[in-house]
Amino acid sequence: MAAEGFTHLSMDIEAVRGGVTKLTITHDLTNAPIQTALYSGEWESKGADGGWYEVLSGLKTLLETGAQLSFQSGPGKDCA
Repeated sequence: MAAEGFTHLSMDIEAVRGGVTKLTITHDLTNAPIQTALYSGEWESKGADGGWYEVLSGLKTLLETGAQLSFQSGPGKDCA
């Protein structure tokens, strides 16, 4: 994947009605076919995924509660 170079990730935050905030995440994978396969879930049967589920779930929890999910609390945590 390193040979593919960098990809571009953008996050747009927009206020919408009723005090709700809309977050739009765009991951541009142009010229990155290996990363495209990984993030699209093509390799899940081999035990790999892109990690986006954890990242977005953790972000949602942090924004809603002000606390990290227990598995995302940084170094030193037992991952058994």
